[in-house]
Amino acid sequence: MLLDHILVPLDGSEVSEAILGQVCRILRLKDSTVTLVEAVPVPVQPGVEYAPLVADLKSEAEKYIAALKKQLEREGVKAHGLVKVGGEATTILEAAKDQKATLIAMATHGRTGLSRFVLGSVAEKVTRASETPVLLVRSFKDAEVGADRSPVQEIPFRKILVPVDGSEKSLAVIPHVRELARAMKASVIVLGVVEPTFEGRAGEGDPLVRIAVKDLAAADIPVDPIVRLGDPASEILDATKRHGVDLLAMSTHGRSGPSRWVMGSVTEKVLRAATVPMLVVRSK
Repeated sequence: MLLDHILVPLDGSEVSEAILGQVCRILRLKDSTVTLVEAVPVPVQPGVEYAPLVADLKSEAEKYIAALKKQLEREGVKAHGLVKVGGEATTILEAAKDQKATLIAMATHGRTGLSRFVLGSVAEKVTRASETPVLLVRSFKDAEVGADRSPVQEIPFRKILVPVDGSEKSLAVIPHVRELARAMKASVIVLGVVEPTFEGRAGEGDPLVRIAVKDLAAADIPVDPIVRLGDPASEILDATKRHGVDLLAMSTHGRSGPSRWVMGSVTEKVLRAATVPMLVVRSK
């Protein structure tokens, strides 16, 4: 199940800790296990001895993770801590596999210089390569240019948007959405988008939209279907704003078979522009 074991990557900054508020909200609804993980990057420069510095950084990271672990345990959370020397993305992916995590939850965007988990680097690398579903939450709410941004503590997932692209692979996210929607008592919008340049017509998206709607409705989840003709990324982002969506849930896959939305295009465009959390699930 998606929420059984949540891996939370941290980098020692307050920005990266913004995800903990969201994770704690989930933990109040489901008895999950949490593993906190921090990577200690190894600087690479010929002729320089970094071992003492890395050892100090690892020691600091272990104290930091241990303190957060104790804090969660005082709140009744089943928590574990892990610190590894290595690249951030590699460490996160290896930890998810080794710990048998069912969800990676991480903050993705904060004030420049305060967090290494920025869009375009660690978060995107993890999203591209992870076989484990990834929940991405921006660390700060959007604000007017020049204004202070307030940290995001908890985001109630009351309305979830699920885009489907006409291929069965895009339905891979549905079981996870079903679990989240039932836990959060959320409603769901299933969005079918057909690109004008693709040979076909707008109605072709209807069968899979109907399948998704039927699946969710059978679990007593309020669900509405929408079918649009246009650019997928633009339509997804527009629907997110127009319908007051709290969470975007998308499957990612390649061009094999009938799929038309390629990871590296639609999903990454949405990831970079979306102002709401995203759940990204790789189809198999």
